[in-house]
Amino acid sequence: MAARSPAASFIRSLSRRPSSASLPATCAQRRTLRTKPVNTRTPILDKSGKPVVTRTIESMPFQTYQLALEIIREDRAEKLQQVKQTQERLSRALAVPGADPKARHILSLRRYLDRLKVLADANNPRVKYNFDNGIIGINKPIYRHLLDQKWRSLARPTLIQRLTQLRLIPDILPTLDPLVDISLRFHGRPVKPGTILPTLRTESPPTVKITPFHTTHSPMLCTLAVVDPDVPDPLRNGFKYCLHWLVQNIPISFTQTQAIGYPAPKDAAEVVVPWLPPHVQKGIKYHRYGLFVFKQDGRIDGEEARRKLRDGKGGWKREGFVLRRWQAKMGLEAIGATVWRNEWDEGTREVMKRHGLEGADMMWVRVKE
Repeated sequence: MAARSPAASFIRSLSRRPSSASLPATCAQRRTLRTKPVNTRTPILDKSGKPVVTRTIESMPFQTYQLALEIIREDRAEKLQQVKQTQERLSRALAVPGADPKARHILSLRRYLDRLKVLADANNPRVKYNFDNGIIGINKPIYRHLLDQKWRSLARPTLIQRLTQLRLIPDILPTLDPLVDISLRFHGRPVKPGTILPTLRTESPPTVKITPFHTTHSPMLCTLAVVDPDVPDPLRNGFKYCLHWLVQNIPISFTQTQAIGYPAPKDAAEVVVPWLPPHVQKGIKYHRYGLFVFKQDGRIDGEEARRKLRDGKGGWKREGFVLRRWQAKMGLEAIGATVWRNEWDEGTREVMKRHGLEGADMMWVRVKE
């Protein structure tokens, strides 16, 4: 009897394999789903072979739920009618000759109009679903309202805690009520308020994003200032301020939140005082660097601002710069801030020598009186 070759045995085993028609229905369906890509024309089948019905939030098959959606739609239609009437009242108030846009009754109408727009979609389950999944349109009042609530629940209290614990308030400004969210990045890395950063990372200016939540802050022009309140002053046996950066006429709106850095428009902001890298001399614990954002009443003349800050020797009046005086002089409204810290590290001497800053080889020592 002739021995069978391995190749012949393998061919016979392939020929004995059952076809897809002889397999159970569920196995055939699973093989089909594995071999054929699912597209919009191919219905999705469950284990029993029946097509799966895809439901949306608006088509949930519950009678009570559908009745609730109908009530929400009627309430929205009522709110939209009130929005239309309020817009007409606001237009008539602004059409009066000599009307002041900042008058109390006009500002009250604007706030009431914003509130109606929020209430029109506040109960919509689709809005809640979109917000939870990151599908957000910042130009819609309801999403700005939800973002503001989220910011005020955690990020804003944390920011205020850092500003007060590190005594940026009242060391630099007496009071501050943050109204916009400020996102700070050095070399693409986000910075949480109060973080101690390496000197090499802060050698270049940061990118800044300012997110407004209210119509009174969109559109607007902003001023941005970075101040160090911890510069040693041996003559007074204390500390003095130093201005590290001053930028003005920054356009901010709901659709344009990037203040400094890509994708902000080039040459949109006006740099008054260029960036001075933060540097902490040896022997000092750390320096605090406060970044403050102000709302401008209008466009500020850049040449006039530079003239006021020139020292007459080709430099800038950085030391002794008091931010609260500059705020009062330029008529600015403080709307936001953040803070970070720097200390002496292995990169400080390199940064100071690269930018021609004095004191790279000096060490501060506290002398007992």
